[in-house]
Amino acid sequence: MDCAELRESLSARIDGERPPLPDDVLDRHLAGCPDCRAWQERAAALRRLTVVREAPPVPDLTARILDGAPVPRPQRWGVRVALALVALVQSGLGLAELLGADVGHVGHAGHGGFAAAVHLGNESAAWNVAVGIGLLWAALRPATAAGLLPALGGFVVVLGITSGVDLTTGEVAPDRVASHALVVAGLALLFAVRRQHKRRPAPRSAGRLPLPGDDVTGTAGGSSPEAAEPPQRRRFRPRPTGRHVA
Repeated sequence: MDCAELRESLSARIDGERPPLPDDVLDRHLAGCPDCRAWQERAAALRRLTVVREAPPVPDLTARILDGAPVPRPQRWGVRVALALVALVQSGLGLAELLGADVGHVGHAGHGGFAAAVHLGNESAAWNVAVGIGLLWAALRPATAAGLLPALGGFVVVLGITSGVDLTTGEVAPDRVASHALVVAGLALLFAVRRQHKRRPAPRSAGRLPLPGDDVTGTAGGSSPEAAEPPQRRRFRPRPTGRHVA
């Protein structure tokens, strides 16, 4: 076989194109022709030199980044532990209601209303367990506390109004109203956890990524025009890089 014709096929295969000759023919010829093997190695090395380039040198900005980053505050576990304890007690009350124990959240059945009272008690127990699970999750993940505040806050407001009306009319005993204090304490601790998480410093956004041609060296005092411009606020929060489609 003519080596010149075969090297054209080798060149096409190296470039990722479909060679005129089949691969098995090329491999058999390379196994018996040391000159073509050497030519293929030189061609592959030359292609790597034309495609792959060294990364341009960039300045080390580690010191500037660390100086501008806010100092993290120590983690405070007191409020989160208290919220977790309230969550466990709240869930325990709900489970006790589901098992048939009287914990003071549901009244007794009246004339012919036993089935309705049992169903109402199951709904109250399910809600207490759900509130306990939500509070426990907020204690473990403080960032989720903000999502629970509207629902639990609205529940406490409506519960406070109805409980006040029932106390005024004498339809409910004070000890039963006092049993709702656990939910109020959970709401207060939930707000404290949310506030504590919100006050933790976070790195400031650069607004945009550096483009080719931008001066990334800058100065320590931040006198460059890029540093003087305020960061641009995004309308939507960007997704993590791991969720981007390549």
